[in-house]
Amino acid sequence: MTTPTLCVSNAVDTLRDFAVRADGVDELLSECYAQQDQALFWGPLDKMLITYEPIGDLDWQRKFLELDGVVNLSPAGRTGSLFADALADPELMTAVAAHAGPGRRLRLIPHTTTTDLWRFAEVLRTRYGVAVELPESPPQQGLRDLLDTKTGLRDLAADLGMADGPCRIPTGTHCAGRHEVPAAVRAMLATGTPCIVKADRGEASLGLLIFRPGDDDIAERLAASKFYGEDPVVVEEFIDGDIAFPSVEYMVPVGAPPHLCYTTDMLFEGATHLRGNVTARELRDRWWYRALTRGGLRLAQEMQRRGYRGRFGIDAIARDDVVYMHDLNARRTGSSHVHEFGEHLIGPGYLDTHAVGNYDFYGLPAGLDLPEVLRLLGRLVASPRHAERGVVPTELTDLRTGRLSCMFYAPSLAELHDLIIRARAALGLHR
Repeated sequence: MTTPTLCVSNAVDTLRDFAVRADGVDELLSECYAQQDQALFWGPLDKMLITYEPIGDLDWQRKFLELDGVVNLSPAGRTGSLFADALADPELMTAVAAHAGPGRRLRLIPHTTTTDLWRFAEVLRTRYGVAVELPESPPQQGLRDLLDTKTGLRDLAADLGMADGPCRIPTGTHCAGRHEVPAAVRAMLATGTPCIVKADRGEASLGLLIFRPGDDDIAERLAASKFYGEDPVVVEEFIDGDIAFPSVEYMVPVGAPPHLCYTTDMLFEGATHLRGNVTARELRDRWWYRALTRGGLRLAQEMQRRGYRGRFGIDAIARDDVVYMHDLNARRTGSSHVHEFGEHLIGPGYLDTHAVGNYDFYGLPAGLDLPEVLRLLGRLVASPRHAERGVVPTELTDLRTGRLSCMFYAPSLAELHDLIIRARAALGLHR
């Protein structure tokens, strides 16, 4: 008997504690409420999903993509921890327990493993008699939280001798707090090297500061930022020029070696605004592929030795035959669903025949609804169950704010990028 799956899409939990420092925090978190919808494609297609808000236009997505087995629940409250909110909703918890079925077991897949997840699992066991399997949750919460920091990645890589070589961390240093940053920046600029300043627990490119030789407003810009205080800060070389933005995701299981899940090319608008990801067989031929996947596997093996379990992603910048690892996300990432969309809706060997990606479009009219999106995109919209190429509107929870995410699939990477361009034009957007 197959163990029923429960996905808890707590993407906002990852960002909230850091994002509350920002102006416009509600807008930032709104994007994460839309990101919750990515869980439609996590794990098996037949599952129960707990999300902060009911997934937008789910009935259309169920019918269009034939997702008949998806059940979506949202708790009555919203405190900043989706697991805590679920625990405070007896009706929801009763439904979760019923989903476990006669076997009284659940396979739980979260976006991020948090301390409240363990309490959630324990309550299911003691109060509802449901055993919870956690294949993607590190049993050492402290280890997960450490690895999910900028200093955690740099220390891990340095311990493995990856401060040099074809796959490495950028040249840089740790600062104990904001007070040490100006001196670290000036020291790097004195060598003619541009640098980037990152909060240790920063997320979603928030609060990044870039300095170049000749800049003399270091203290002023740092003081003006709400993202820096007494927490650790990383100052490292800012890699720009003729660059690529690859990323990889690994699975670290129990009782088996870590393995590569997929590789993506991240699609940026400017230096720090991520707009999408694509994965394709053509990426295996990129010069950075071997260095990044080998370097990532070294990290995965060491993480497993230290007790890590589950998925993690590495974001990198590739330039001049060197791959620089600049971020490690010890959780599912914003591209996990791209790979699983391909596996579920095209087939396990989808990379032999297709490129798959997602892209977020901004600047659409507020109040936009799905029927209008479908009218604008017209014949570009097609299900991969029945077509060779097409566009699928997804993450529709936040559509009313003028943000639309779409999945794209095509027989080649070039055709996929062409689809993105055609969708942009159909939506009336211009670069």
